[in-house]
Amino acid sequence: MLAACERQFPAPGYQVLAVTFQGEQWQAFATLAPHPCQGLGEHPQPQGQLIEPGDGDVLLMFDASWYTDPWPAVDAALARGARLAGMVHDLLPLEHAEWFREGLKQRFAEHLHNMAERAEQLFVPTQAVRGRLIARLAGQGQTPPVGVLAHGGDFCELLPDTAQLQALQASLPAPGTDSDPLYLVLGTLEPRKNHSLVLDAFDELWARGHQSRLLLVGKVGWQVDPLLERLHNHPLLNRRLFHGANLSDPQLRWLIRHSTALIYVPKDEGFGLPVLEASMLGCPVIASDIAVLREAGGQWPCFITPDSLPELITAIETDAWRTANLPAQRTWDQVARQLGTFLNMANRAQ
Repeated sequence: MLAACERQFPAPGYQVLAVTFQGEQWQAFATLAPHPCQGLGEHPQPQGQLIEPGDGDVLLMFDASWYTDPWPAVDAALARGARLAGMVHDLLPLEHAEWFREGLKQRFAEHLHNMAERAEQLFVPTQAVRGRLIARLAGQGQTPPVGVLAHGGDFCELLPDTAQLQALQASLPAPGTDSDPLYLVLGTLEPRKNHSLVLDAFDELWARGHQSRLLLVGKVGWQVDPLLERLHNHPLLNRRLFHGANLSDPQLRWLIRHSTALIYVPKDEGFGLPVLEASMLGCPVIASDIAVLREAGGQWPCFITPDSLPELITAIETDAWRTANLPAQRTWDQVARQLGTFLNMANRAQ
């Protein structure tokens, strides 16, 4: 998103900066060191410089910040005339606290209240989340404008280099083929992602003699000890069942393009980015039939009833994921342009 905004809002007119805060102070970074996920190696972060956001500046809180205390710095900037906008990706910590770490519900609720009190504009990734957020804020007497700013799916344009490909092929299964399918599951191992349902389906298929392979890609999260025990002790581990973590974006892009299909069946989501990313790379998708994934994937996925083991097994066994529908498409540059419209950036640059 940062890079897309830099491309869409070039100087003169305005400057797009990554910022951080400490106390009431802000620090800006003209450039950011590559993230480890980009697969470009480790690079030191160039030193930032102190700034004082004020009149004419817009602070965009786009990522999770509820474990920090941004409000002294935000309030100091607002007092100097800055504007605040914030992204609310979902309300799941409030709606399903049992899926998350203890204490997150209260932290998240306080953070959301503070942001809604200060922001002139809030964004959500889907209409489904918008309706739920507006209802919640109205119950608290808060009525900031809430706009839908869906995410982009072009997360990586780099292809793995030779060394990355060799490492990938040495540690993960070979590409999927008609005779040797490879099904991919993306996402942190956590309760709402429903990895256990997927594993139940493949255990049934393997018991029937099905030769498909299953690859789970995601770091280990929370409340998944039974799932981890099941994975580590599975008789087909590293034969038909695989788990990978800490992959770079180029490696992940390669995997999506070479998998038979993506399986993405969470209990709930705020958006469901892997569905859009897979669609844009031409990878078939089996997804939970929930409103947010309909918005993220359009007509591309094969949708199944949420938590339906029989429907998931049938979709895999009958190749129901094969589709002639047009894939969903949305780039981060398109998102940045929409953001600029929301924030009236064109008029500000004149």
